[in-house]
Amino acid sequence: MLEGQFEVTKSMLADEIERVSNKRPTFVKPYGASNPDAPHRTWMAFFSEIPRTGFRVFDESGVTRNFNKKQQIEFCKRCNGHHNIRTCSRAPSCGNCGSTMYSQDMCIAATKCRNCGGPHRSDSHRCLARPTRTSKPEKEQLKVYRKAGDQASTLNAEQTDQVNETPDSSQIPEANAEDSNIAPVTTSTGVEMAL
Repeated sequence: MLEGQFEVTKSMLADEIERVSNKRPTFVKPYGASNPDAPHRTWMAFFSEIPRTGFRVFDESGVTRNFNKKQQIEFCKRCNGHHNIRTCSRAPSCGNCGSTMYSQDMCIAATKCRNCGGPHRSDSHRCLARPTRTSKPEKEQLKVYRKAGDQASTLNAEQTDQVNETPDSSQIPEANAEDSNIAPVTTSTGVEMAL
C-alpha cells in the first residue's frame, strides 16, 4: 500500500461489482497491457446476465460501460476484394496475382495485389487500398494507390529479373571438357559426362 493506494485483486473487484450492481461477474481480468507504475488499470468483467451500466466500483473509478468488440475488416476470398462476402457476384480470382483466368493453386505468376497493384498478396496488411475499421479509401485515393502499387510492382519485377539473369556459382561452368585433359565418361544410358 502506497500513500492510500492499494493493489486490487480479481476477488476484490468481483465482490465490489456484485455489491454495486447486484450481479456477480463470472470472470474478471485486466484489459490490455498493464503498466505496474500506472496509477490506474482497466479491467474486463464477464457476466452471464447483462448488468445495468453506469455504476462505479470503489466509489472512485470511471463509469462502467458495455464493451463493444471492434468490427472486423471484411475480405472476400472469392474475388480478393474488400467488401461484403455474402453478396459477392464478381469472378473468382487468384489470391497471389489477381488473375481471373486460374485459381491460386495453379498460379506461377509474380505476386501482385488485385486491389492496389503492389508487390504483395491481395489479403496483405501492407495493401494501401485496404480499408480501415472506420473508413475505406475513396476513388481518387484508390487511383493514387494503384499508380504507386503498379510502380512498386514494376520495380520489384525488374529487381527479380536482374537476380535471375545473374548466374549462380553452381551455374557457371568450371571448365570445358574439350579444353582440358579430362576424359569423358559414358554412363549406362549412353550419355557422356566429364567428371
